[in-house]
Amino acid sequence: MEEKKPNKTLTGEVQTADVLLQVKEAEAKARLKMEEAKQRTSAELIRQAVEEAEQLTGKILAEARNQATRIKAEARQQAETEARAVKEKTEAEKKQLMETASANFQQTVDKTIQRLFEIIKERQS
Repeated sequence: MEEKKPNKTLTGEVQTADVLLQVKEAEAKARLKMEEAKQRTSAELIRQAVEEAEQLTGKILAEARNQATRIKAEARQQAETEARAVKEKTEAEKKQLMETASANFQQTVDKTIQRLFEIIKERQS
């Protein structure tokens, strides 16, 4: 009967060794799965970050385009307003110059006529 006891112990040791080996294998599998999960999670996080960056870039570019279009329209409107003001001022100055020139021209014609009459009278006398 003494032989049976060592067999039980030996069997118990084998079972313990098997259990320890299974635990180590399970731990190794768990570590491997954790590493795979980390890598997948990291890759997924990177992919999501890239997608979010692309979306944000798209939104920023769209806003910049809208702002540039608005600024361009405002600049065009301001330029048109200023051009109209300059044109009106120029037209007013032109009108003033034409009136002055017309008055001066008539005065010059009158003086020239007067001088010609004087020359004609001098020659006739």
